[in-house]
Amino acid sequence: MNSPTRYAEALLTGMLGTFGLNIEYVRAERNSLYYLDETGAEVPVLDLVGGWGSLMLGHNHPEIVAHAKKLLDTGSPVHSQFSEHPVADRVGEVLNGIIGREFPGAEPYPVIFANSGAEAVEAAVKHCEFDRALRLKSLFEQIEWNVDVAVKAVADGSARLPDDTSLLPGDVPVPTTAEEFGALLGAVATHNVGLVGTSPVFFALERAFHGKLLGSTQFTFNPTFRAAFTSLGLPVTFVPPNDAAALESALAEHRPAALDVEVVDGRVTLVERPFPVIGGLIVEPIQGEGGIHALTPEYAARVRKICDAAGCPVIVDEIQTGMGRTGKFFASAHIGLLADYYLLGKSLGGGIGKTSAMLVRQSRYRPEFELVHSSTFAKDGFTTSVALRTLELLEAEDGAAYDLAAERGERVLGVLRDLAAEYPDVVLDVRGKGLLIGLEFADQSQASSPVIREKAAAGLLVFLIGSYLQLVHRIRTGPTASVPNMLRIEPSIHLTDEEIEQLRTGLTDVCRILRHQDALPLIHPLTGAADQPRTEIQDFRTEAADAGPAAEPATHKVGLVSYPPTPDALRQLDPSLADLDDAALLAYVQRSELLKDLPATAPVRYTSPQGASVDLTVYPLLVSQQQLRAYRTTGQTFLIGLDLDRRVRAAKADGCETVGIGFGLGTVGDHGGALRVPGVTVTAGSTLAVGATLAALEQPALERFGDLGGLTVAVVGGGGRVGSALGALSAEYVAKIVLVGSGREGSAERLRATEHRIYQDAWARIAAGGELTGIAAALAAEPLVTKWLADGRSGDEPSAEAIAAHLADSYDENPFVLTTDDLSALRNAHAVIAAHSSPVPVLVEKHLAQGAVIADLSFFGTGAESAIVAGRDDLLYLRGGVLSVPEDTILPRGFNGPLNTGELLAGTAEAIVLALSGAGGTLSQGAITQERVHAIIDLARQHGFEAISA
Repeated sequence: MNSPTRYAEALLTGMLGTFGLNIEYVRAERNSLYYLDETGAEVPVLDLVGGWGSLMLGHNHPEIVAHAKKLLDTGSPVHSQFSEHPVADRVGEVLNGIIGREFPGAEPYPVIFANSGAEAVEAAVKHCEFDRALRLKSLFEQIEWNVDVAVKAVADGSARLPDDTSLLPGDVPVPTTAEEFGALLGAVATHNVGLVGTSPVFFALERAFHGKLLGSTQFTFNPTFRAAFTSLGLPVTFVPPNDAAALESALAEHRPAALDVEVVDGRVTLVERPFPVIGGLIVEPIQGEGGIHALTPEYAARVRKICDAAGCPVIVDEIQTGMGRTGKFFASAHIGLLADYYLLGKSLGGGIGKTSAMLVRQSRYRPEFELVHSSTFAKDGFTTSVALRTLELLEAEDGAAYDLAAERGERVLGVLRDLAAEYPDVVLDVRGKGLLIGLEFADQSQASSPVIREKAAAGLLVFLIGSYLQLVHRIRTGPTASVPNMLRIEPSIHLTDEEIEQLRTGLTDVCRILRHQDALPLIHPLTGAADQPRTEIQDFRTEAADAGPAAEPATHKVGLVSYPPTPDALRQLDPSLADLDDAALLAYVQRSELLKDLPATAPVRYTSPQGASVDLTVYPLLVSQQQLRAYRTTGQTFLIGLDLDRRVRAAKADGCETVGIGFGLGTVGDHGGALRVPGVTVTAGSTLAVGATLAALEQPALERFGDLGGLTVAVVGGGGRVGSALGALSAEYVAKIVLVGSGREGSAERLRATEHRIYQDAWARIAAGGELTGIAAALAAEPLVTKWLADGRSGDEPSAEAIAAHLADSYDENPFVLTTDDLSALRNAHAVIAAHSSPVPVLVEKHLAQGAVIADLSFFGTGAESAIVAGRDDLLYLRGGVLSVPEDTILPRGFNGPLNTGELLAGTAEAIVLALSGAGGTLSQGAITQERVHAIIDLARQHGFEAISA
C-alpha cells in the first residue's frame, strides 16, 4: 500500500510484483537478461520468453547491432517517405524467394509493411475488404451492362420476354409487355440493392490469437480480449480448428446471390450471381497463444479447396510461427498451406526493429490499396534495412538457422517428454514444433494445497510457477493467453545444452513440488526472507476421502467471507507453510495485495433441531490484520469493500442466500451495510455477538457480585458498533458505564454518541413509566428529569444533550457514564467487556479491579485478552461472542480461530440462524436494540445455538 506511484501500466506492474516478476533488466545478450542484485552485481536470467517470439536470433545479435549502429553512424535516412525504397524492395525480393522455395510454383507476393503484427493483421483484413468492395462494384457494373443489353434486345424484338420469375422473391408475374418487363427489372434492382447493406463476414479459428487492436481483437477468440469491443468491429465467425466440415458448413451459410439477366437463345433469362459477402479466413499454422496447437496437413489441403470454391481468401498469420522458428521459414510450409496473404512480424525486426509485413498473392493484390493505406513509420529506412540483414542471417549457409531451430527444439521437446513420462500426474501434455513449445500442467484446481489450488482456480498457476523458476532457478518463462496451465517456451536458436539442462533442473523441481503439494518452495521466494527454512521438498498430499453416497442437498446455503486471522491460522490452512515464520508469511500476504482471493472451502453442514440444514462455505481473503488496520487508518476501506463485494457475489453465484463477514472485515465494510448485492443478506454477526456476550456475562456476574444493580461495567472499544450496543444495553441493568476509546481521531465523538444513546434510552424508559432499573433508575431522581416528568415531556423527544449538559454542570465526575481513552478508568469496574478490534492485547493487569470479570469479545471473538488472567487468580475470564453447536461442527482449518470443535463465533452463527429462520436482514442491519438482541438469541436457541463463556 506504500508502493511508488506508477504511470505506465500500473495494474500490470502490480500484478507482476505479486509474483516477484517486476524486475528491471539492465542488459541482454543471446538468451540471457541481466539485472542488478543488492550489491550492484549482474545476475543472469535464462530468457525463454524470447520477446514473445521476437528474438529468433537472440537479444542484441552482434551483427544486427553492428548493422544498426552503422545505419545511425552514417546518417542513413530513417524517414524519407514518398520516395524510392530499394531496401524495402529487396526485403520483398528475399521473402518472395523464400516463398518460391517453400511453395514451389507460387505466384509473386507484393508486400505492404506495417509496425506490428496486429497492424499487419488489420492491413490484411482491410485489403480483403477493399478487394471485396471492388469485386462488388464490378458485379453491379456487369449487371447494369446486362440489363441494358436485355432492354435493347426486347425493344428491337431480338429477344423474347422472360418466362420464369421463380428466382425473384415474392409473387412477380411473368411479364407479357414491355411495361411489365420494366417492373420485373425494378424488382431485380430492389433485390440487389437489399444485399448492398449486408455486412462482410470473416472467419477465424477457435483458440485464435491475432492481436489486441480494435480490428485485430475481433479475430482473437478469447472473450477476455474481445467481448468489450465486439460492437465496434467486423462480424467474425469462429470455427473449430482441424474440422474442415465445420468450415465448409459455416461458409455455406454466407452465400447470398444477386440477380442478373442474360439473353440466351433469343430469350431474356433471370440468373444468379454470387454476391461477395465472405471477407476471408485467417489461421495460424500453430496456435501460439491458444495453447501451441498445430493444424494438420489434411486440414490444410481441405481448407485450400473449400476456400477456393467459396471465393474466400486465406490469410496465414505467421507473425509468431514464421521466420524459421519451427524449422522452416513458414510454419505453413510443413503442412502445405499456400496462403493468399502471409503475415510476418516479431522476429522480422531482428530483436531491434519494430516492423511487420503483409504479403498478398499477385492475382489478388489490388495496387490501388497503396493509395488508401499507409503508415508514417512503416517501411522506414532503418527497420527495413534491419529486417533485410535479419533475413540475410537466417538464409545464410543454406538456411542453417532453420535446421538449428529444429534441432534445438527437438532437444527441448525431448526433455519435456521425459518429464511428462516421469510425472504423468503433473504434466498433462507437451506440444510444439521447433522452438515454439508449450508444457501444459495437469489441472490443480482440486489440489490439496490451498495456495496451489487458489492460483490454479484463478488461472494464475503458471505465474506462480514462473515466479519460482525465475527467482530460484533464474529461468524466465511465459504463459499463453488462453491456456492458463501452460508454460510457453520460445527461445532463440542459440540455446545451449547447458541452458537446456538448467531448464530440466528447474522443471523437475516444479514437478516434484506439484506432485507433493508442497507450497513452501513456491512461496518462500516471495517473502523476502534470506534463508529458506528447509530445502527438501516434502510430501503434503492428502488422501481423497471416500465420499460415500451423495448426501441430500441442504435446505440452505450460507457463505462466510473471512481470512486466516493469524500466521498460525495460515499455517493451519496450508500445512506445507508450517516452517515459515510470522514475518515471512505476513510478507507474502502483503505481496498478495492485488490477489487476495483464496479458493472456497468445502462446505460444512449444520442441521437444526427444527429439521432444516445449512451448508456453510468459506470464501477466504488473503489479507493480514496489519493491512486491515492500514485500510482504516488511511481511509481506504473502500478497497477491502471491493474485495468483500466480489466475494459476496461469488457466494451468491454458488447459491448462498446469506453471507457472513468474519474476523473484523465488518469494521472496514460498514458491518455489511455498505454491500448491496441483490438477493443476498449480508451480516457481520454484530447482533448475536452482543447478545451472546451479555448472556455469557450475566450469570457469572450474578454469582460473583449477587446483584447487577450496583455494578460498574466498562466497555473497551465503547465507540464501535458492537461496543456501543454493549454499553447501551448494559446500562439498562447496571449503575455505571465506563466507555473506553482508542484515542484515535474521531474516537471521542463516537464515545459521546454512545453516551447520548444511553441517556436517550434511559429517558424513554423513564417517560414510559413502570419499574426502572440501571442508569434509568438513578437518572429518574435528577432534578432536570423530575421537571420533565412534571411537564409531561414526551419520551421520544430529543433529550440526550440536555441530560449530558445537566450532569456536567452538577458533578465533577459523571456518576453514570464516563467516557475516556485512559485505561486506568477500569480500576473501579466490576466487569470489563473487551470489545475492541485490536488483534493484540489492550488490557493491562494493573488497571483491573480485584475480582473483576473479563468478558472478552476482543478482535471479534478470537480472545486477544486471554493472557491477562495468567498472573491474576482473582480475575474471572469469560469468552464473549462464542456459541455452542450441538453437533461437532467446526469451520475449515484456519478459519475458526482458537475455538474448539462444536463452537462457532457469533458472526458465523448469525448467518446460519438468519438463513434457517428466514429472518433476512431485519435482525442484522440497523441499530442493535434490546428487542433485536432478544429476538436473535431466541432464534439461535431454537436452532441449537447457546451462548457459552468457559
